[in-house]
Amino acid sequence: MAIENISVLIGTRPEAIKLMPVIDALKKSGINTSVFITGQHRELLSPILAELNIPCTLNMELMAENQSLTALSARILVAMERVLKKHGTDLLIVQGDTTSAAMSALACFYAGVKVAHVEAGLRTNSKRNPFPEEVNRRLLASLADIHFPPTPGAEENLLGEGIEAESIHMVGNTVVDALYYARDTLLPGLTPDEEIQKTLAAGREIILVTGHRRESFGADLESICRGLLSIAETYADKVEIIYPIHLNPNVREKVLPMLSSTKNIRLIEPLSYLRFIEAMLSAKFIITDSGGVQEEAAALGIPVLVTRRTCERAEAVDAGVSQLVGPCRDKIFKAAEELLTDASAYKKRAHPTDVFGDGHAAERIVAVLKSYGNDN
Repeated sequence: MAIENISVLIGTRPEAIKLMPVIDALKKSGINTSVFITGQHRELLSPILAELNIPCTLNMELMAENQSLTALSARILVAMERVLKKHGTDLLIVQGDTTSAAMSALACFYAGVKVAHVEAGLRTNSKRNPFPEEVNRRLLASLADIHFPPTPGAEENLLGEGIEAESIHMVGNTVVDALYYARDTLLPGLTPDEEIQKTLAAGREIILVTGHRRESFGADLESICRGLLSIAETYADKVEIIYPIHLNPNVREKVLPMLSSTKNIRLIEPLSYLRFIEAMLSAKFIITDSGGVQEEAAALGIPVLVTRRTCERAEAVDAGVSQLVGPCRDKIFKAAEELLTDASAYKKRAHPTDVFGDGHAAERIVAVLKSYGNDN
């Protein structure tokens, strides 16, 4: 069957960032492309769509305050059934491991629509870490017709699970495509952030923090905050911690009371994509539980402390840029202390690596899709 109408599904801000290069490459190729937005991250997603000039064919507006995974899954399945019929989609592109991606792929399976999975094959082999992403990935592997793993390791994971080799195409990670485009084309036209410039001018080193994972809610997030407090108090005259706080109430209700009164911890609202890249480029190192940030930091050569219990991006750890510290106060503090006090250790970690791609993943994806349309 010829692939005439391709649709792209975006549910979250990271999906928008990683699919922007694919959407752009599809448009340049002349393929008829629609972009569907689930709308579940409305406050975070709208700015990134405008910032990266991502067109929206349809916004399903599935956002509900503090919604459960069960409710979200049901809403996506029902909505996607209608959308796929209305728009005559032949193939849907989904990205990563979100519930929106998994449920949309399931809706496609029911409707007989082909699925292409971008960033396929990541695994921790622990079904509740990350939760629910690990199970979403495995579900997507069983549903997708075309698999685009970002690294050789991800490709090996798929082959080990019995996925047909002919359906797997290792292309690199599109997050690197987006990062290079933003850094080299969009960021130079942005007025520098005054607060960051003041901090750097005062001789203080910036530690950038993100933390929002569902499996970290509660005790783990509290332990991460205690690690940040230890760093801030020990190096009060040397560092400033910048923490853009996710809008999820489970994050804000824990972080704000614990960290808001510490002078050299600056809690701010979520940054735009370009402002976040600016903050990364200004940071001494990053403390995060974000997968995308790990990938971006590796490409930029910025050391990362990963506050997850498991890591599906071992390539960055093997390259030395990332270190898995978990949601553990003592490990976070000791690892940060080494980066702040041992120049030799820091230098070994602070080097760019191409383990996640060279910035041309989207071009390879579109080439495969065009060939798939001709051959199937």
